[in-house]
Amino acid sequence: MKTNFTFKKGLFFLFLLITIQIFSQENIEDSRAKNEIKIDVSELVFFSALDISYERFNKSDMTYGVSFLWNFKNDDFYEKIAVTSFFRYYFFNKEDFGVKGFFVEAFSKFASGTYSESLFFSDDEENYFDVGLGFSVGNKWVSSKGFTAELSLGSGRNLKLDNASPDFVFRGGFSIGYMF
Repeated sequence: MKTNFTFKKGLFFLFLLITIQIFSQENIEDSRAKNEIKIDVSELVFFSALDISYERFNKSDMTYGVSFLWNFKNDDFYEKIAVTSFFRYYFFNKEDFGVKGFFVEAFSKFASGTYSESLFFSDDEENYFDVGLGFSVGNKWVSSKGFTAELSLGSGRNLKLDNASPDFVFRGGFSIGYMF
């Protein structure tokens, strides 16, 4: 009888240890950064446009987010205002801190601006609003302090809701950000 009591006691302590281990793993995972905010530096420098993105980490290899683009000038870039939602899947991610490395992204872009069919700037520009769907690929680097650098490139097709809109949509650039 005494061995049966010791066996039950041992099982109880084993169950307690496993429960504590499960809860401690949950707390470690909850303490990781789950959000990122970033600015596309290439859009700012080359097109005088501000592109700010927010990314939420769903799992260690999947994220979703939204980007807001606002063009300061009328003649540098055909998009004046754009809102882009995206979903990313990160490959080869074996790190404990955040989501980083190579990724593939599916996006939808809601854009408004002026566009001309001619290769050079002309007077036949028309205002448009359209929705574009596409894919992009990229890579994200994360420092131990949570600062990020990201390089991406992709394209897609506009749904041609407006005849004045361009056929293709572009997404990409070089962004810097911070995870929190």
